[in-house]
Amino acid sequence: MLRFSLLFFLFHATLFAEDFRYFFYKATKGDVTLHIFGSMHVGKPDDPDYPPKVYTALHGSRMFILEGEVRREKIRTPDLSLTRLADGRSIRNLLTKKENAQLEKVCTAIGVRLATFENFEPWFLEFMFGFRMAFNQGFVLEYGTEHRLLRYLDKKYPLNVRPHIFALEGNDEVLRHMHNLPMADQLQRFRSFLTYSEEKGESNAIEMREHWRRGADEKVLQIFNYYYQSGKAEPNRYTRVLLFDRNRRMAERLNIVARYPGQYFVVTGALHLIGPQNILTHLEKSGFKIERQ
Repeated sequence: MLRFSLLFFLFHATLFAEDFRYFFYKATKGDVTLHIFGSMHVGKPDDPDYPPKVYTALHGSRMFILEGEVRREKIRTPDLSLTRLADGRSIRNLLTKKENAQLEKVCTAIGVRLATFENFEPWFLEFMFGFRMAFNQGFVLEYGTEHRLLRYLDKKYPLNVRPHIFALEGNDEVLRHMHNLPMADQLQRFRSFLTYSEEKGESNAIEMREHWRRGADEKVLQIFNYYYQSGKAEPNRYTRVLLFDRNRRMAERLNIVARYPGQYFVVTGALHLIGPQNILTHLEKSGFKIERQ
């Protein structure tokens, strides 16, 4: 019985280690080490803890670098004019009769009133509706990777000795770039979102969480491109603005940080670390050695 129990334990320990790989990398150049952890921005209270190697790397780091600021006390009110349609227009006016019916159906399914959201730009509607769908399945920002690790720092470190916290992107930076995305590109993506959401009726957050835990690059990419049924990021302007341009800018900023010797812990969305033109490929071109941990 003891031998059986031991084998059972070892089997599950091996299974856990294999399945919960996550997206965790080490980038080294000279006397600089960047531990880079790909996050899932939303989570559930009962999500399992991260592997010890994540906390070991965080313990030895002089700075905790976030993709963007998430601490409530540090976030200023965003410029919502960057998310709204010009001249008080409504999303209803930009869609066909069939597409408006799809939009109404999606709003009913997720429990929101279209009148509350109709003046927002298509890209922002997709983000808000996506978060609402995930919320309806129990996923919240407070249990995403960033907040989990911030709570860990609060618990383990006195204020005067914890790593300094820094954000790679400004509060309104993403809003500004997405706002400048041509309307035709926003609508192309939003129409695909409507069709997919009408068919599925729910978020793909549960599927995404499983692939993210396992560190399955291709599966995560497929989810991002679920409209196109492709495992590769599509070479369109939406993807370029949302991913490729931001990856390049964040890598450039990490290279500035890397002018100062030491160890740093970086958290960005997992999607920024995989696929073409990701942050790691930019760092590698600038002389970093990249290893998956």
